[in-house]
Amino acid sequence: MKPPLSGPTPAPPSALTLATRAVEAVAADPDEARALAVAALAATRRAKDPDATSVAHRALGLAARVGDDAHTAARHLRAALRVAERHERMTLAAEARMSLALVLDDLGRPAAAVREIDVALRSLRGLRRGRAVMQRALILRRLGHDEEAMAGYRSALRVFRREGDRLWEARALNNRAILHGYHGSHRLAAADLGAAAAIYADLDLPTAAAQVHHNLGFVAAQAGDVPLALARYEQARAVLTREAGVPADALLDLAELLRSARLLPEAQQAAQDAVDTCRRGRLDTARGEAALLLARVALARGNAEEARDAARSARRAFTAQRRHLPAARARAVELGAVIAAGRAHRGTLRAVQEVAAELTTAGWLLPGCESWLDAAQLALSLGSLGDRASAAACLDRAAVVARRGPAVLRARWWHLRAVAHLADGDVPAAARCADAGLREFEAHRASLGATELRVRSGGTVADLAAFRLRLAVEHEPAEQILQWSQRCRAAALWLPPARPSGDPVIARDLARLRSVHADLAAAPIGAAHTGRLLQRQRDLEEQVRRRSWQAHGTEEATAAGPPLDVLAAALGDLAFVDLLAVDACLHALVLVGGRVTHRPLGPVQPVLDELHALRFAQRRLVARRGHRGAATLAADHAAADLDRMLLAPLDDLIGDRDLVLAPTGQLQALSWSLLPRCRGRAVRVTPSAATWWRAQRTPRPDGPSVFVGAADPPQALREVTGIAAGTPAATLLAGDRALVGDVLHALDGASLGHIACHGQFRTDNALFSALLLADGPLTMYDLSALNRPPGTLVLSGCDTGLSAVHPGEELLGLTSTLLQLGTRTVVASTGPVDDEATRTLMTDFHKRLGTGCTEAAALSAALLATDGDARYSSAGFVCYGAG
Repeated sequence: MKPPLSGPTPAPPSALTLATRAVEAVAADPDEARALAVAALAATRRAKDPDATSVAHRALGLAARVGDDAHTAARHLRAALRVAERHERMTLAAEARMSLALVLDDLGRPAAAVREIDVALRSLRGLRRGRAVMQRALILRRLGHDEEAMAGYRSALRVFRREGDRLWEARALNNRAILHGYHGSHRLAAADLGAAAAIYADLDLPTAAAQVHHNLGFVAAQAGDVPLALARYEQARAVLTREAGVPADALLDLAELLRSARLLPEAQQAAQDAVDTCRRGRLDTARGEAALLLARVALARGNAEEARDAARSARRAFTAQRRHLPAARARAVELGAVIAAGRAHRGTLRAVQEVAAELTTAGWLLPGCESWLDAAQLALSLGSLGDRASAAACLDRAAVVARRGPAVLRARWWHLRAVAHLADGDVPAAARCADAGLREFEAHRASLGATELRVRSGGTVADLAAFRLRLAVEHEPAEQILQWSQRCRAAALWLPPARPSGDPVIARDLARLRSVHADLAAAPIGAAHTGRLLQRQRDLEEQVRRRSWQAHGTEEATAAGPPLDVLAAALGDLAFVDLLAVDACLHALVLVGGRVTHRPLGPVQPVLDELHALRFAQRRLVARRGHRGAATLAADHAAADLDRMLLAPLDDLIGDRDLVLAPTGQLQALSWSLLPRCRGRAVRVTPSAATWWRAQRTPRPDGPSVFVGAADPPQALREVTGIAAGTPAATLLAGDRALVGDVLHALDGASLGHIACHGQFRTDNALFSALLLADGPLTMYDLSALNRPPGTLVLSGCDTGLSAVHPGEELLGLTSTLLQLGTRTVVASTGPVDDEATRTLMTDFHKRLGTGCTEAAALSAALLATDGDARYSSAGFVCYGAG
C-alpha cells in the first residue's frame, strides 16, 4: 500500500517577514515582538539581509521603549540606522531615525530628537511621512510648543484617514487628547479618546486600549472627578501590569491625582516608583517630571525647603534639555515653596507673576492659574495698598480658569478674594466670598463616596474653613459662630455614610484579611512565612482602600446642622457646650434655654499639656507601672487643671445641667468623668451639634439585645454571659461563636449591642481600626454592612473610642463611623482598660440601663460608684452621641 501523498513543506518565513511582523507586534505584544526580532536576526546571519537586520533592530528598540528601557532602545535603533545607511536604504534609515527621535527625547535630549526627526522627514513620503509628522508633534508637545504640536496632529490625522491607517489614527487621537486635557478642553479630549478606544477595540489591542483608558482617567482628573479618575487608572493598571508593566507616565498621572486628593504618602510613593522606573530605563525627561511632582507633594506636606530644592533640581534639568515650559512649571513650584517658607519679597512677587503669565500664554491654564493665585496670596501678605491692587489684578487674571477649574482651585480663588475684601475692611464681602468657596468645596466633597477621601479632602480647604470661623468669632454674634462651627468641623459626618462592604470585591478582600489574621495568630514567632503573611495583609489592606476610593457620592451637598431653635428644642434642659480652637485660642459656645453665649477660654496649648499629663498618668495606673501614689496625684492634678480651664469659666451658664459636649478634635481623647465638674453628671460627647441632633432624632431599632464576647481577653466571656443572663430575649455570641459575619447579622436591627473584646486603634490607617473577634478583625469597613445599626452599641475594650483627627476637625474612628451609620449612642473607651474593672463597670451600667436610665446617666452613675485605681481605668469610657 502506498503512503499518502503530502504537499511540499511550506518554506519558513524570510528574515524580513519575521522582522516586519516583529514591528507590527510591538503594540499588541512586546514580548512576541522581541522573539520575532531575535529570530529575524538569527536568520539574517545566514541570509545576510541588511533590510531584515535594520527592521529587526528597530523592532527590538521599539519593544524596549514600551518597557521604559530607553538605553537599550537607543542602542538597537542606532544599530538599525547604521545598517540602513551603510547599505543606502534611505527609507529604512528614516524610519529608524523617526523611532530614535522619540527615544532621544525620553533620554532628555529633545534638541537632538528634533534634529533626527527633521532629517527623517526629508526621506519620507505619504503614509510614512504622516507617521513622522505625528512623532514630531509628540516631541514638540513635550517641549512646550503646543500650537505647532496641535497642527502636526491635525496634519497627520488627515494622512492616516486618507490612507486607512487606523492604528496610527488611534495613536494620533490618543496623543492629541492629552494635549487637549492639559489645555482644559475636556470634551475634546474625551471625544478623541473615545474614538481611539473604539479603533483599538476593533484591532484587538488590549494594551493600547488600556493606555487610552488610563488617559480617560487623566481627563477625569483634570476635570476634578477623583473617583472616576481613580477607577479608570486602576482598571488600566490591571491590564498594563499584566501585559507590559505600568509606564512611568502613568505612575506620574496617578501620583498627581493622589496629591490632589490629599493622599500624600501614597502620592509620594507613586512618584518615587516613577523615579525608580525612570532611573532603570534612563528616562531623563520623565525623571525630571517625577522630581517636579515629588516637589509638589513635599509642598503639600508642608516641607517647603525640600520642595524648593526638588523643584530647583527639576528646573535645572529641564533648562539643560531646553524644555522651557516644563522649566517654567518647575520655577512656579520653586517660588511657591519660597512663599510657603516665609522667605518671599516683592522680587518674588514679580517672578511669580512672570511665570504665571508665561504659563497662561502658552495655554497651560491650570498651572498658570495656580501661579496667579500664589502671586495674589503673596501680594496680600505684603500688605501695602499697591500690593492689594496687585493682588486684585492677579485674581482677575486667574478668574476665568478658577471659576471653571477643579473645585479645590475654585475654593482657593474665593478664599483669596475673601482675604482681599477683609484687607479692604469689607467684612460682609469677605464673608460672602468665604461662604461661596466653602459651597464649592462642599459640592466636591459630596461627590466622593469614600470616607477616607471625604475626610482627607478637608485638608485642601482647612485654611478657608479656619478663616471663615475666625471671621465669625471676630465679627458675628454667638448664634452665627455656632452655625459656622457646625459647618466647618467634622462636616464629612453629615454626608450619607459610605458603604464599601457592599462592594463584593471589597467584601471578598475583607474576608481574606481575616484569614491572614488567623494565620498570623497561628504562626509561631519567628516563622519564616510570617513576613510573607504581613506583606499579604498590607497588600489586601491597600486593595480594599484603593477599591473604596472609586465610589461616587450619592447626594448633593447640604448645609450641615439644624436651625438654632430646632437644636434648642431638642436639647430641652441639657446644656450644649461647643469647644472650638481658633488661632491657637480656645473658645466656648454655650447653648442653654435657646440662647447662645460666646466665651473665650484662653490658649489651647496649656490645655493640651494637661491632657497629655492626664493620659500619661492614666496609662501608668492601668498598667500598674511606676509609683502608684505619684501617678494618682498627677492624674488628679491634671484633671483639676483641665476642669479649671475648660468648665469653671462656664459655671454661671451651665449650672448643674447635664451636658452635651462638642470638643475640638484635639480633646477627643479626654476622659471627661475625671474632671470634678463632670463627676456624677451625665455627659454626652459628640463631634458636632449637628451629629448629636441627628443621633437623637434617629429611631431606635426594636430588635433583641446582642452580647458578643471574644475568647480573649478572658474576662470578656464572663462579662457578656453575666449581663446577657439578666437581659430578656438576648442573643449571645461568645467565644468561637463570635464570628464577624454572625456578629454583623445579629447587630443589624438590634436595640442594643455590647461587644467585649480587644480593641485595636490603627494610627497608620484608622479605617482598619478593629474589634478582634474569633475569626479576625471587625473593621470600620465591615461595619458599613449594617443597614440598621444597633440603637446603642457598647464597645468594651481598649482604645475603642479613639479617633484620628484630620484637618478640618474631621474624625476617623469606630465611634464616628457608627454615629454616621445611624447608631444613636456609642459607649467606648479612649484608652487602655483594666479587664476586671471593666467587667464590674459594665455590669453596673447595664443594671442601671434596665431601670430606665439613659446611657449617659447610667454610665455617669456607674462611674461615680467606681473608686480606687479602677476609677482611672473606667473613666476612659465615654458616652458618644444621643446618650
